[in-house]
Amino acid sequence: MRLEVTRADGAGTRVETYEVPEFEGMTVLDALNWVREHVDPSLAFRFSCRCANACKECLAVVNGERTYTCTVAATGTVTVEPLGHKPHVRDLVVKL
Repeated sequence: MRLEVTRADGAGTRVETYEVPEFEGMTVLDALNWVREHVDPSLAFRFSCRCANACKECLAVVNGERTYTCTVAATGTVTVEPLGHKPHVRDLVVKL
């Protein structure tokens, strides 16, 4: 699958594209974790439980919709952006 991540920092935003091997049942959170573990350890995002919507930490904009990355299937091309209504800290992390 193709993961397009809008990374934000103090200097602005940029889109980075990652090719992620797909597996059955993979969520966007799984894909983000795969990127951080295998390609780019500097990718910043929040999560806590790795389980469907229990901790509410992984909120982001996925394919234009505000949702939890742990509940959205990762197939095809997926775009992930930080929440737009909160100040950015880094990449997908915003001030809560």
